Amino acid sequence: MIKRAGLILLTIFAVSVNLAQEKKLFWDGNDWVAIDRVTAQNPEFNFWVKNAYLSGMFDSRLFYRIKALELQRDLADSLFNDLLAPTSSRRLIQGLDAFYRDLPNRYLPVPCALIAALMIQNDVPAAEINRYIENSKRWINDLLYKLPSPR
Repeated sequence: MIKRAGLILLTIFAVSVNLAQEKKLFWDGNDWVAIDRVTAQNPEFNFWVKNAYLSGMFDSRLFYRIKALELQRDLADSLFNDLLAPTSSRRLIQGLDAFYRDLPNRYLPVPCALIAALMIQNDVPAAEINRYIENSKRWINDLLYKLPSPR
C-alpha cells in the first residue's frame, strides 16, 4: 500500500513537472527580478549574481564575434555593431532593474532589455525606444511560436 501511494505521488510529481515546462529561449525580466528574491537573505550577493550573468553574456558575444572574424571580417563588423557594449556593470544593472520595474517589459529577454535600457540612458527619443521594444516583443513571440511544443 505504501509503495503504491509513493508510486502514485511520484507519477503525479513527474507529470506536473513535465507540464510546468516553459517554452523559453532566453532569460527574461522574470528571471532577472527573481535574483532579488533569491538573494534577499544576502543582499550583498545581488550585484555579483547579476554581474556574473552580464559577464557571461558579454563573454559569449565576444566568443562568437571572434568566430565570425575567422569567417569574414565584414560579416563580424556588421553583425556585432550595435548598442550592446560592455560599460559600467553598475550602470547596466541599474538600467535593467529600472526597465524591468514596468511589468509588461518583463517579457523581453535580457539582451533586448539591455539594449532598450541603454537607449533610455542615452536619451534616445521615446518613439524609437517604443518601436524597438515592440519589435523585440514581436520577434520573441515569433520565435516562441515556431518552437516545437514540449513533450
